[in-house]
Amino acid sequence: MPSDNVAVIVEWIERVWNRKEPGAIAEFLTDETIAHGMGPNGTTLVGIEPFAQAHALFCEAFPDIHVTVDVMVAEGDKVATSLTCRATHKGDALGVAATGQVVEFRAMTIARIKDGKVIEGWNILDLMSVFQQIGAMRVSEALP
Repeated sequence: MPSDNVAVIVEWIERVWNRKEPGAIAEFLTDETIAHGMGPNGTTLVGIEPFAQAHALFCEAFPDIHVTVDVMVAEGDKVATSLTCRATHKGDALGVAATGQVVEFRAMTIARIKDGKVIEGWNILDLMSVFQQIGAMRVSEALP
């Protein structure tokens, strides 16, 4: 079963994120899927449509995003994945004018799978790094 769940996540990453197939989202999620950390300001989204809207905004800002799996571990109904994301900031969808800047950031997710669908996911994206790389945020070099 864990190997089947790994296959679900590998296909999810490839189709939804790397090939940008928005129609595939409904193949992997349910109307009750809980996506922790994927909404505005890291909030939780519930269901296919809210996730599809967030995905569309992100892909508008970074249309060439490519996600690479660094580490993947599966146990029972859960798959934990560490990812590296690379993209070019080509759109204004995140509230920052497109810069053309190439960014690289890390993400981590734990997905709970049931019957081949993601029913819950815990997600952490290093968006602070993204905003720093596109010049929308500065972090002081002076530490307290």
